[in-house]
Amino acid sequence: MKTYFFRLLTVVLFSVIASSCGGKKDGEVKTTRDSLSLHYTVISTLPHNAEAYTQGLTIYDNKILESTGQNNRSWIAEVNPGSGQHDKKVTLPGQYFGEGITVLNDKIYQLTWQNKVGFVYDAKTYQQLREFKYDTEGWGITHDNKNLIMSDGSEKLYYLDTTSLKPVKTITVMDGGTRVKKLNELEYINGYIYANVYETTWILKIDPATGKVVGRIDFSPIGNEIRSMYPNADVLNGIAYDPKSKALLLTGKLWPKSYLIRLQ
Repeated sequence: MKTYFFRLLTVVLFSVIASSCGGKKDGEVKTTRDSLSLHYTVISTLPHNAEAYTQGLTIYDNKILESTGQNNRSWIAEVNPGSGQHDKKVTLPGQYFGEGITVLNDKIYQLTWQNKVGFVYDAKTYQQLREFKYDTEGWGITHDNKNLIMSDGSEKLYYLDTTSLKPVKTITVMDGGTRVKKLNELEYINGYIYANVYETTWILKIDPATGKVVGRIDFSPIGNEIRSMYPNADVLNGIAYDPKSKALLLTGKLWPKSYLIRLQ
């Protein structure tokens, strides 16, 4: 059954991308007019578990992986794209509040919020391989195929060596002359870091060489739609990119659906 739904996701990803090519479509959304505004097209929607307090979202080996964080209810799971429900694989002990995840070299890396400890799992078996410690809070995490990249809710992004899991570089994210705080869920796409700004509907495109914001995406139309239909839904949080189809999966905390989009 899971294989069927993973194939379903692949079909949806590729078919909607193909059908959306060739000019502006009805689903295209333009953001606020300024030099850094990026446009996107809403391609499709998928169901999402409305009980999932989403902290991290990623696509690995044709599977959607999601991490959640709540007191005594933090886990990592594979998402069934046909139903939005989860096949739970890793449940954290109650003292840990789970945060973001990423997958690199067939290992899942998971952060916790204020415990200052992360976990590494085998991405195939979900067996825990090791723990690692850090000196800040843990919020979002991604990678550039070499180093892990971690946020802590500040304007800083930390590059971690995958062997020592210690910081090797830190960048400060600036939008013009302003430091951008509350950087949360992260995704690395085509040489740029995309970051949710917590408690907003904004995702920023960041140049990792300079820390400068080089693009802004305003997802307030999606956020407003969710809030009008589902009053229990919380903030936007969750970015997963599929390089094969060039589609981006977007969701939020306690959202009953996810959005498949294409950046212009």
